[in-house]
Amino acid sequence: MNIPIIAICGRPNVGKSTIFNILSGKKISIVDPTSGVTRDRISCITQMHGRYFELIDTGGIGIVDNQNLEEAVTAQIKIAMEQARIILFIVDIKEGVTPLDIEVANMLRKCHGKVILIANKTDSPKLTMEKDQFLKLGFGSPICVSAKETPNLQDLKYELAEYLEDFPTEKPEEAELKIAIVGKPNSGKSTLINALACEERMIVSEIPGTTRDSVDVYFKKNNQTIIAIDTAGVKRTKNLHDNIQYYSQHRAERSIRRADVVILMMDATTKINRVDKELANYIVQENRPAILCINKWDLVPSHISTEEYEKYISKMLPNMHYVPLSFMTAKDGKNVQATIDLAQSIIKQAKKEVSTGELNRAIKKAVSRKNPPYIYGKQGKIYYSTQLKTLPPTFLLFVNNPELFTNHYNRYLINQLRQELQIPEVPIRLEFRKRQTKSKSKFKKDMYQDLSGQDHELENEMIEEEYQEEYQEEYLSYEIDENEEE
Repeated sequence: MNIPIIAICGRPNVGKSTIFNILSGKKISIVDPTSGVTRDRISCITQMHGRYFELIDTGGIGIVDNQNLEEAVTAQIKIAMEQARIILFIVDIKEGVTPLDIEVANMLRKCHGKVILIANKTDSPKLTMEKDQFLKLGFGSPICVSAKETPNLQDLKYELAEYLEDFPTEKPEEAELKIAIVGKPNSGKSTLINALACEERMIVSEIPGTTRDSVDVYFKKNNQTIIAIDTAGVKRTKNLHDNIQYYSQHRAERSIRRADVVILMMDATTKINRVDKELANYIVQENRPAILCINKWDLVPSHISTEEYEKYISKMLPNMHYVPLSFMTAKDGKNVQATIDLAQSIIKQAKKEVSTGELNRAIKKAVSRKNPPYIYGKQGKIYYSTQLKTLPPTFLLFVNNPELFTNHYNRYLINQLRQELQIPEVPIRLEFRKRQTKSKSKFKKDMYQDLSGQDHELENEMIEEEYQEEYQEEYLSYEIDENEEE
């Protein structure tokens, strides 16, 4: 991407993530009093006064980590510093200049980007009198801000806007595909991200729970701009011991909701457990197209075939019977490209637009094979159907009574439509609505009858289009409650 990078750096607990969230306009980075919450480079494409830039949050320099990840965190910080055109050096005005601040300053003097010193936590005007003590850091007088009081960041925004005038205003390419990568801790999510990005973009460790935030990583495959969303390893709810783990889990779920395709990473050397099942259920519940990625396949004994493992998957995750499998070794890059090719194929299926004629013929065929059941002496009848939206393919069926269509018959129709419409690997939503009979449509209604009848054919496309026009107002006013969190 040909846009400037602005990196936020500083020692732990000076408010870097809070300022990152304010400048990005989104609650992306986890904010917690615990030192060392941020480990990876958290990035976001944002704009200010019409100028686009990539904003990066980094871990705290000099953090003492109980999982011995200090070197890995520092390596990620140095990469951000080297790539940044502007570096926001955050200090705490209440604590004054600390030895760690001096260490950070020494690191920044070796960088080529412009350094802007920011004294955070200036919650009262009296504290601005303390700003001159930071002159010894060698970056001039700091801009005093309070992350608690957003308006106090205006001076910073003005300075950033002035510097960004030297850069193009061109909006970066929109990602054509968003892939969320989820799974248990140590299933290989970050390793896959690094393989896709062709760089050490994420910290990889044998220690569970290394990744905490959801991290967006941009890369290109097959001339397509893709966002891969790395997420924290999901645990059972009762094993969430602190706020950090809770927020990590919440953001992993949010990543599933905002993704076009979800890759559910599974460690081939471990058994499928309740966490795997809960993740699978959540993906199905949210109607997300998905891939079951079986990682570390190189460690599986040679006598176990992919066919045997597929049977095991079908038994343990029956609700994902339509989801394709990919066997890979992420650390070696084996089958990584094939998995991305599969994701691109799936999104095409999920975005498929089906003509009204093709859809009604497919439903008629399904009904001719198996009629709706009788409930309390009444049988469900399907009169007409139309596509409401894509991603996932969602179809509205006009029927005599929606209550006559059971979940079992609903699943039958979905499985039939997958095959007939050639979208076998994606979720499908069916919405049932009672048809409102109109007197002026009697002739056309007679032409159609119901699709469960044996002797009636859709006569021609012209009548079909007229029928669709007649019901246009009806189905356009229909709203699907998605309860989506953006």
